Amino acid sequence: MALKNEIDPDLEMILADMRQGFVEDTSDKLEEIEQTAKQLRAGSGRVENNIMEIKRLMHTIKGGGGSFGFPTVSKVAHAFEDYLETTGDTHNVHSDDILLFCDAIASILDSGREPDDLHANMMLRSLPTGRGQAGRRMLDKGLAMLVMPRGVQRKIIAQELAQFGYKVHILDDPIRGIDMAITLKPDFIIATLALDRISGLEFAWILRMIASTQNIKCAVVTADNLTDDLLEALPPKTSLIKKGPSFAPELMRFIRS
Repeated sequence: MALKNEIDPDLEMILADMRQGFVEDTSDKLEEIEQTAKQLRAGSGRVENNIMEIKRLMHTIKGGGGSFGFPTVSKVAHAFEDYLETTGDTHNVHSDDILLFCDAIASILDSGREPDDLHANMMLRSLPTGRGQAGRRMLDKGLAMLVMPRGVQRKIIAQELAQFGYKVHILDDPIRGIDMAITLKPDFIIATLALDRISGLEFAWILRMIASTQNIKCAVVTADNLTDDLLEALPPKTSLIKKGPSFAPELMRFIRS
């Protein structure tokens, strides 16, 4: 009789075949991305269409990585979406940057295994930062994380951080944000008070309870009045920034601190 915790050999074979299928399918998608990047470099076709096709392929790769035992592949593909959001103008996207994201994914697939936390951190931190006007490469002052719902404010803050010289990782799910904070250990995190599933304050408290993230600076952005109860609920090493006329200088003061 098979032990209770043993994996059925037939199931194990099916999972291995599915994993190999993902590797082969992703390799094909990387080739498509590389060809489209070369068209982008050569000025062939509309820039917006080429970027949209690359984004579509990367989004598909992001969706499959975690399901087939390659969560860092998904994180690299996600980082590419962050690169596009912080770059803003599609005409500033550089083909060499796109190829670096492809190389990172290909190196994981070639190794046949998920990198450990240290190598995953090094790989994600080495990816290109967003581009500024006329395709100018941003400085790399460090890594910032935004945990905010998609919207105009998130895009503005992300691009401002990129202009200031930070590589920006963007999420709208605080639970995934905790996982990424453990992997990336960013220099600081900015979250909104109103998030799905848990609040920005709860998110900040969880960071303080985890040894590897307890020293990461965090700011919580809110439209609510800064009442005594709200301020008392704030965890250590966490700033509260109110939306309004003083929002921009308060945010910059937090970043520079």
